[in-house]
Amino acid sequence: MNRLPVSVPLARAGRAMFTGRWAAKVEACAKVMGSQMLNRSCRLVRDTSCSRCLSTMPARSAGGSLSQLSFEQLYQLRSNLEMLIQDYAKREIPRITYEFLTEYVPPLSDNERFMLSIKVLNMLLTYTCRRLLALQRLPYIAVINPNIEESNRLYLKTLESLLAIELPYGLHDHAAMREKLITFLDDHGDTLVTLSKGFEEIMDFYPQQKVFDFLNIHLRDRLSMKLLVTHYLRLVEQSSGADCIGVLDKRLNIAELVKRTEEFVGDLTFVKYDRIVPVNILEGHDVTFACIPQDLEYVLQEILKNSARAHIENHTPSNYSAEKPIEVTIVRSYEDLEIRIRDFGGGIPPDVEDRMFDYSYTTSEKDAKDTGMSAYIIPGQDVSNVSGMGFGLPLCKAYVEMFNGELDIVSLWGWGTDVYIRLKGPKESLLDRVK
Repeated sequence: MNRLPVSVPLARAGRAMFTGRWAAKVEACAKVMGSQMLNRSCRLVRDTSCSRCLSTMPARSAGGSLSQLSFEQLYQLRSNLEMLIQDYAKREIPRITYEFLTEYVPPLSDNERFMLSIKVLNMLLTYTCRRLLALQRLPYIAVINPNIEESNRLYLKTLESLLAIELPYGLHDHAAMREKLITFLDDHGDTLVTLSKGFEEIMDFYPQQKVFDFLNIHLRDRLSMKLLVTHYLRLVEQSSGADCIGVLDKRLNIAELVKRTEEFVGDLTFVKYDRIVPVNILEGHDVTFACIPQDLEYVLQEILKNSARAHIENHTPSNYSAEKPIEVTIVRSYEDLEIRIRDFGGGIPPDVEDRMFDYSYTTSEKDAKDTGMSAYIIPGQDVSNVSGMGFGLPLCKAYVEMFNGELDIVSLWGWGTDVYIRLKGPKESLLDRVK
């Protein structure tokens, strides 16, 4: 068998990665869809038994209108797009690991940037199609909900944007790729809030456990997509890998991160309660650890915010424990990091302790006083509200477990709560790679 020479251009290799039975469909859909996506009210035709494209769509300008298509062409477009979504949704996605994040070390060569772009584009297409297929398979009561419909339209917009990249030459246009990925981050910034509102509105008509299962997968896929895009954008801009490789900080000072988070949480509590709960770092002032700062910062914000809220709202003249500062202990052992956050805010009520990591869709009343550490299970939706940001503990758990970490909560009702954050770090051999 004749083999291609080692010096074959990477552009040719990249084109080969995208060829196959779906290449024509990708090109056809991208050209025909233009700026007007398929209306969600016209459900995509499902034909899982069809193993090939029904037909080849005629090439049209990017600005072509769907109203100009005949019924047969519109049906073919929807069928092709649906089969493309189903095909990509079935594909295996390599798990994002520290090995994946450190595969390329800055500064990247043109060839490395091109190959990284291929991987990122393929993975984003697969994640997007997975979410679209999951949304399509929701029952009718969910599909017609305006907020869930908005999420579906957003993922269709993302799919359109990804398919519009001309291969392979579009992957060499760094400015265009950067613009598309920044737009992706902006578009998906508040999707969880919108989606949670939609499921809140249909909660009486759809089993709660199915909602939790859907959101759990959706949440983790969304975090992976965001991490993938953010890592790419940072990696291609870095001129050296001495301190960071993409989003991975090689030597993050954990105590300094805790102090910055304390200041942020203090500002929130001061605005709402006119009080600030101090944080005392008992051990680990000089501990450094290789991890993703943004992820750990979010987790610390949620935990410290909930602890501070419990201290303030459960403070009574007879409860002197609530006057104590929140205690943080930082311990590192080789490639493992453990952070213990101890508060004295009264603990978590026993009747809700088993539901700490459930998704909640009811917003707490602004003037309501939650007993104990019930703040732990009220995700909330208003970023400026101390009672919750985003999805609270479920989101924290997803962040920590992304790289095989653990998030454990031990509560003593009437006294306080200990939160244990255990993180797994990359091997030293991965961090020592330099150019």
